[in-house]
Amino acid sequence: MSNAKTRVSIELDGNPNPLQSLVRRLEQPEFQSFSYEKANDGDTTTFTAVPLGEIDSIGLLYLESDQQVTIRLDGQTDAGILINADGFILLHDVLIDAGAGASNLSINNNSGVAAKITGIGFGT
Repeated sequence: MSNAKTRVSIELDGNPNPLQSLVRRLEQPEFQSFSYEKANDGDTTTFTAVPLGEIDSIGLLYLESDQQVTIRLDGQTDAGILINADGFILLHDVLIDAGAGASNLSINNNSGVAAKITGIGFGT
């Protein structure tokens, strides 16, 4: 069993967020990091699975990209979530489990250039 600790601290106009920093822990049996170059898809409809190895159900996800990309979660088939260049998404203590034949996490790159995709998945 592996443990993940997520710490989030946000400043607003140089001042600490009134909610203070947030610390959460999660225990899951599987951990997978990924770092790869995603070729330009040349359209907004081609989505490919992010390589998460043996993780069937995602409980924690961190993904960043140096180019604008769109992700879909949990077998989603609509527009997806747009991540701007140098943006990231962090989901902690979630259940992303698309089931057989569907992708838990897929990505489309229509930026015009290859995108550097990095992140981690943590789950079962």
